[in-house]
Amino acid sequence: MRHELPWLWKVESRRLLWLLGLTFALIVTFQYIELPYAISSLFSSTKIPFSRNSTSLLGDGEHHNGNLTPAMAPSFSQKNSTLTNSEGDEEEVEVDQIFDSRGNATAPSALPNATAHNARAEAPVSLPGFTPSSVKENATAHNAEAPADALPGLNPSPVKENATAPAAYAEAPAVSPGLKKNATTPVASVEAPALLPGLSPSPVKENATTSQENGKMPDSGVMSISEMSKKLRENRISHNRLAKKPKWVTKPDLELLQARYEIENAPIDDKDPLLYAPLYRNVSIFKRSYELMEKMLKVYVYKEGDRPIMHSPMLRGIYASEGWFMKLIESNNNKFVTKDPSKAHLFYLPFSSRMLEVTLYVQDSHSHRNLIQYLKDYIDFISVKYPFWNRTSGADHFLAACHDWAPSETRKHFSKSIRALCNSDVKEGFVFGKDTSLPETFVRDPKKPLSSLGGKSASQRPILAFFAGKPEHGYLRPILLSYWGNNKDPDLKIFGKLPRTKGNKNYLQFMKTSKYCICAKGYEVNSPRVVEAIFYDCVPVIISDNFVPPFFEVLNWESFALFVPEKDIPNLKKILMSISERRYKQMQMRVKKVQKHFLWHVKPEKFDMFHMILHSVWFNRVFQVSV
Repeated sequence: MRHELPWLWKVESRRLLWLLGLTFALIVTFQYIELPYAISSLFSSTKIPFSRNSTSLLGDGEHHNGNLTPAMAPSFSQKNSTLTNSEGDEEEVEVDQIFDSRGNATAPSALPNATAHNARAEAPVSLPGFTPSSVKENATAHNAEAPADALPGLNPSPVKENATAPAAYAEAPAVSPGLKKNATTPVASVEAPALLPGLSPSPVKENATTSQENGKMPDSGVMSISEMSKKLRENRISHNRLAKKPKWVTKPDLELLQARYEIENAPIDDKDPLLYAPLYRNVSIFKRSYELMEKMLKVYVYKEGDRPIMHSPMLRGIYASEGWFMKLIESNNNKFVTKDPSKAHLFYLPFSSRMLEVTLYVQDSHSHRNLIQYLKDYIDFISVKYPFWNRTSGADHFLAACHDWAPSETRKHFSKSIRALCNSDVKEGFVFGKDTSLPETFVRDPKKPLSSLGGKSASQRPILAFFAGKPEHGYLRPILLSYWGNNKDPDLKIFGKLPRTKGNKNYLQFMKTSKYCICAKGYEVNSPRVVEAIFYDCVPVIISDNFVPPFFEVLNWESFALFVPEKDIPNLKKILMSISERRYKQMQMRVKKVQKHFLWHVKPEKFDMFHMILHSVWFNRVFQVSV
């Protein structure tokens, strides 16, 4: 017994020491984790959300730009990659101050509207036709996520996860050659809320910046037609840079990929009697693309939204293009429209940019913030009610807008969407390969949109060139009039505003009897005279720097129109006289052949304006889609 006690004492002592050591380690670990936050809470009243499942708000220094206050950066959940919420089970941590990546102290700054877990969680209470209760019921159904490049300086490392789709999208057809079957979706990043940009008396001008996708403008600040074509080719090749991968892959996505494969491998066919090959960049590609559009394209048109801004087409005047397109695509017998959104390749946003201005713009306010907010509220509403916008961040959605303000009104909240714009200005953020140029048409009689079509033959046009328009519209027209107005040259009929006559016969007669019709810009780059010239068989002479002409994706504009740089107005007659008669007749013949693409029909016809607008949207989407 005497020999056993020392041995038992040694064993028990060892166990006791192990137990004490383990207890000490646990205490140290606990203090290491919790003590800093407990200490900071004694000295600060500023709280920020903190989640154990998310990375630190401060993050790594390499993820922040020196100009970005880390307090503005949202935290990222590795699992869900969504903004953490200050409500619920999240743990709040108090901090005195937040340090940037350089170790400099910065005052905590509040994120506007930062309490929403879902960026699209609230419906606009002021938007007619929107039911706030329905928004609240579905507020957690779909997470709206925006591209990371919208948040300056924040570049989180993307984490790929297997995309999961709703049951309705579970099945997909066989993948075309060269396509990966198991698509992965990158974790979507989050856009920090930002205030609307300030707006000047000319709000479009203040925010006029060239899109990053367009690259740098030439040193002259003017992008020529050949440079535009080069940029279009570059963006087509690097379409993955423009495309945002969807959160999950649908059957229509794979159909678009199959269509792209067939278009890129289209058989050579330049003998079609309906398609005159010199008018197109590649007539074989256009023909195959158009055939596939007719065969498979399905468009879902949102029914939400009240008149007069939504679903109210204007069919007369210079904004008629957006109205006619809306009217025709919303007609009951349109074969492209589907009532089943799961089958849709494209989603149409049926608003009128003209009616938006008429209804909401405050006279002499020189601000269209409320117009932008209305459109944002509409997107918020449909993105909560449906999953489609959030699936692609709007990349498969499109709009058609002809008002001058449309580029700036849609630049931010529709940055991934396909925009068909009359004001297709390179300097206003037009993105080649994504956006498309909408023809601006002046419809005088909606019941007879083709009245007065055509003009004199090439040999019966005695006037070299014609222009008439309000001289106070923009800076360019006074220059044109100062050089060539007031009958300074008998061959050039350059006027200010013509005297009004019944049926505008003077204007029409000049158009119908002139060889060249001058299409000089007004306040913005677009002008209805481009389409008017084609309508009256007159060769367009476009004087508007950085204007992207309609259907630029498929048409070879230099085969039937002239582009004169604004700086060359003094040499206008010399330029026109340098064109041989043979060349002029060839161009005028081509104008007559391309004319069918610029006509509205009460009942749409093959290759007409309605189909060409839809084709441009389809074509750009086909070359953007990515899985």
